[in-house]
Amino acid sequence: MFQPLPTPKEMAMWDKMAIEDFNILPEILMENASQEALYILREQFPSLKGKTALIFAGSGNNGGDGFALARHLVNHEVKVMILHSKRQKEYRGTTAGYHLKLAKKMDIPLMHLPEYNMDFLPQVDIVVDGLLGTGFKGHLRSEYEKWIKKINKIGEKAFVLSLDIPSGLNGETGNPSPLAVKADVTITFEEAKLGLFLPPAKPYVGTLKIGKIGIPKKIKIENPCTHYALTHKILNLLSLPPSTLHKGKAGHVLIIGGSPGLCGAPQLAALGALRSGAGLVTVACPQSLKTEVKGCFPEIMTLFVNNSDSYLGPETLEIIKENLFKFKAVVFGPGLGRNKSCLELLKSYLCLENYPLTVFDADSLYFFASYPELFDMIKNKNEVIFTPHPGEMARFFGNKAEDINQQRAKYAYEFVNKYKVNLILKGAATIVAVPGKPLYISPFATPNLALGGSGDILAGILGSLLAQGYSPLNAACLGVYMHGLTGQYLGEKYPYRGNLAQDIANSLPLVLAKVIKQSN
Repeated sequence: MFQPLPTPKEMAMWDKMAIEDFNILPEILMENASQEALYILREQFPSLKGKTALIFAGSGNNGGDGFALARHLVNHEVKVMILHSKRQKEYRGTTAGYHLKLAKKMDIPLMHLPEYNMDFLPQVDIVVDGLLGTGFKGHLRSEYEKWIKKINKIGEKAFVLSLDIPSGLNGETGNPSPLAVKADVTITFEEAKLGLFLPPAKPYVGTLKIGKIGIPKKIKIENPCTHYALTHKILNLLSLPPSTLHKGKAGHVLIIGGSPGLCGAPQLAALGALRSGAGLVTVACPQSLKTEVKGCFPEIMTLFVNNSDSYLGPETLEIIKENLFKFKAVVFGPGLGRNKSCLELLKSYLCLENYPLTVFDADSLYFFASYPELFDMIKNKNEVIFTPHPGEMARFFGNKAEDINQQRAKYAYEFVNKYKVNLILKGAATIVAVPGKPLYISPFATPNLALGGSGDILAGILGSLLAQGYSPLNAACLGVYMHGLTGQYLGEKYPYRGNLAQDIANSLPLVLAKVIKQSN
């Protein structure tokens, strides 16, 4: 269900343990990496005979991978030239130096990059990028910027293979620094590094392939990484409903929200809950807005308060308390508004002795960010899920959405460590964070989910899954994956966007049906 996404530091530790604890020679790991890279090229070119290749070899292990790959390509009758960033004598005594020595014995042409006139580089069939590895961070030096620009220029007509990571990308954040190699394929070794999986890296990585190089599984089990990607296998948590199911056993969700001009939000949350399998959905809303909230959906029930100002307030709680035994989960906040009475309702709700599993969304997040002491009122913090988008998350840290998106994992960790609640940080590559657990990252970054109401649909899905009996962690991971998968489906149907938030909800059962059909 989860694919490891080690940080560069974690991957370096795995390498070190394989070498020191298992006595696996680093030269063997490098040889294995080069064989995996060769496999990718043989996949791309059924016959390598007569092809031409330039290998850009940096000063570290990526350069060594390039030296080793050069030997294999020559053995397949490829005409190869190696361009190395350090002088040959500076590789002596290193693992990369071992493979450089073998390349020299095969009489492969070697050129020192700083001394080579880049204007005379030939156009070739294959460019191998082994300049910089996953440990690179900071700003590229001017000579590396020049070399990367040259690789990208040749790559307009050649096939570009990056070893482990496109040179210039930060292995932890996926950000270019300030530019990076644009690969057709990136062959990353043992596991995909965190930065490769994040949205900023997408224009540079091309197709991402994982090549196993022989790190013992025991090392990875005993030293788990701190980030994992959600995979298609997460859907295995879903089970087909029994033929004898009735609505009372499918979960009843309460959605608390609705205010002047914001009646669509609770309605969309209700649709998300219904379309993801909830048996019953009720919206608690002001009486004056019940017709707007319900809209043309007879399936949506309402629990309304007869008040004068069209905002929910603490008096709402008396009606909710009378009916609370009916509900298995609550979604608090869609379209709630920021009226003072809404804040008082939130406080009153948190003072309840027992309340169902709860998703805090939308305007409720505004109050938590404005009054952090509200977190102290949450009785069972492991039974709530907070669902901010980057703009809402920024309020908790006093910065901007752009700052959050630059370091999404960092802020997700800080949030759950500080407030001890479950978190879904929405956006491209949505993050699920739970105190004391790794971060779980969605593989989806689709513009078809970037529209008003999309988050309300997700909140409804989460409420539905909680009401059906899934744990907060499983509900969060499942809900995020189902939401993202539906966005991907809509991207195929509406490649230039234009889908509505309702389309996300309405497409959800069709997407799940498609998944079931493909798995049978």
